[in-house]
Amino acid sequence: MNFRVIVLMLLCASCASLYAQGMSEDYVEARTDAKYSKPYGFGIEWDLYGYIPYFEQMQKVRAEGLPGDRIGNTKDLDGTPIGFFGGTDIRFRFSWHDSIEIGYNAYYVRAFSDGLDETKRWNGISYGPDTDLDYGADYHEFRILYRRDLFRLGLSKSFTFFVKAGLEYAYINTQVGSDTFKVTEDRDQEQFRELLPWWTAGVGIEIDVTSDIRIGAEARATYEVGFTTLQERDNNDMKQSVVGLTGLASFEWKVVDWFVLIARVHYRYLKVRLYGGYRQDNFLWYSVGPDIGFGLRF
Repeated sequence: MNFRVIVLMLLCASCASLYAQGMSEDYVEARTDAKYSKPYGFGIEWDLYGYIPYFEQMQKVRAEGLPGDRIGNTKDLDGTPIGFFGGTDIRFRFSWHDSIEIGYNAYYVRAFSDGLDETKRWNGISYGPDTDLDYGADYHEFRILYRRDLFRLGLSKSFTFFVKAGLEYAYINTQVGSDTFKVTEDRDQEQFRELLPWWTAGVGIEIDVTSDIRIGAEARATYEVGFTTLQERDNNDMKQSVVGLTGLASFEWKVVDWFVLIARVHYRYLKVRLYGGYRQDNFLWYSVGPDIGFGLRF
């Protein structure tokens, strides 16, 4: 066997290999296109997780036309506040490109101070220096979002870009009290009763690294100023202003087809202002930390 025969055989083998590889890629692409050309059916994804954040919360209440002072967990209250944080998401997918997400997050915060450094006025009551102060907040978030997958990239369509839009709402109930003296006329509690839902919108990506591992990221924002709530206090229309930002970076590991483990970095910022008449309520929350939990896939 001379040298030219050997070279010819190697070229033939190389061409055969490239042809087989091309056929393999064409086959994968054809199978993927066929997959997305068929109706999806219906699917449910249910996630449960605990939130372990670094957070800060501040609030200010103007009452009877008199300005109030801001009370913050870090500045005005001793030590680290205690609380419980968690959430759940349910996603209903009814096509390859469309889904509806319903979400809920709960934040329960309790903080205590043995004595204030300066006088604080909150909801018509003045708390002088060295006054004992106890603070609590029950903050619940609700959301319903529509997701549209705009396009997919890659041989097996492993990269997905999507947009989300929908409504958010928050129920906020706070309490300020003191062991030094008794607060009267229910001025130790404040509820944001007049809030209406507000819009939110954002974008995100998902990447299927393998058949069992998926990573993703998304960001949503809200900016609403002077929106009338169609309700009144002190014969004046109540208005609300909302600024919000949510950021997520996620990791999912599919243990079996119907069960996944979830780890996410979760950032949340929400600033709510409700005003009208003699009252003005301001609530600020921001937090960042991991979500740890699991998900069920049906």
